[in-house]
Amino acid sequence: MMKLFLLLAVLAFVVWLLAGQRKNRPDRKAQSDTTENIVVCAHCRLHVPESESIQFDGRHYCCEEHRKLGAS
Repeated sequence: MMKLFLLLAVLAFVVWLLAGQRKNRPDRKAQSDTTENIVVCAHCRLHVPESESIQFDGRHYCCEEHRKLGAS
């Protein structure tokens, strides 16, 4: 009977530890709010975040040099 109580105590302790770790994890909803669109450079086809791309004439470019060279 004592072994059963010891087993239940260990099991309760493990569940308590796992519940504590779960509370410390960052919220997945907060992470999804920070997503950004990825666009493709019209010249070299490199994938870049939209905020880092250069938009010209309805197209996205990865750098100023590729914007000057134009779409390929």
